Amino acid sequence: ATEALPGALPVGQNNPQKCPYGLYAEQLSGTAFTAPRPAKNQRSWLYRIRPSVLHTEFKLIDSGRIFSDWSDRAESAVDPNQMRWLPEPLLPLPSNGGAWTDFLTGMTTMAGAGDPLKKEGLAIHVYNVNASMDQDSAFYNSDGDFLIVPETGALEVVTELGTLWVEPREVAVVPRGVRFAVGLLEAALEPVPGSKGAHPTKRVCTRVGTGQARGYVLELYQGHFELPALGPIGSNGLANARDFCYPTARFEDRDCLGTGLGAGVDGATGGAAGGGFRVVNKFGGKLFEA
Repeated sequence: ATEALPGALPVGQNNPQKCPYGLYAEQLSGTAFTAPRPAKNQRSWLYRIRPSVLHTEFKLIDSGRIFSDWSDRAESAVDPNQMRWLPEPLLPLPSNGGAWTDFLTGMTTMAGAGDPLKKEGLAIHVYNVNASMDQDSAFYNSDGDFLIVPETGALEVVTELGTLWVEPREVAVVPRGVRFAVGLLEAALEPVPGSKGAHPTKRVCTRVGTGQARGYVLELYQGHFELPALGPIGSNGLANARDFCYPTARFEDRDCLGTGLGAGVDGATGGAAGGGFRVVNKFGGKLFEA
């Protein structure tokens, strides 16, 4: 457990009548409330400045190129042939005439099976983006976990539980129901003050509004991602839980003026231009916003 301010976590209980700093206690459940412990019961307690239920009514919006209805034979096809696809060309920057495309609008479903409402199966997506999500917007997936695999360009994944920096040759898992926003990072090497030795530099990533990034997203409808059993490869094979980085608690205490929804600067899909904070939810294979 981590806390962004000293004493923010209650001592000896999860849900006191009055939380420190006047926060609201909420439990994010990853499994059924009655699931056995310790291995199968998954949940996290969060202490929020405002309750997550403070939002307008969710309304259906265009799902773009995200697809989940594998029973629709007119839209999906079954083919026994071996297939693979070449990566799409990187999008031109908005300053060079490219359409403003963030993580949501730049995601395309390539394949899948099952039914997200029945929590069976999976979907495979690719993303190709040239802009960060608006700072006044977030997304969460009620259908399943996301495994994000960058191929080109580093990402900043800002979640309710903290921030992750994810570069090519790394993966990030965002569990079902966790709100997050994806930004683009620009990496650079900076000297380390007072350092000695063969590597006196450190890698520093800075969030940028526009850039170029693409990669893959595996969406798991059923259960959650788990580390595979080692089996005959032995106790030292593959990655262990300790090899993964976990975010540390953070918060933003600011207001978004207005209540409208609209495009952001240069056509970004955030809510800044229309006012208010925009939350997009994927539920049952469709997108909704509030």
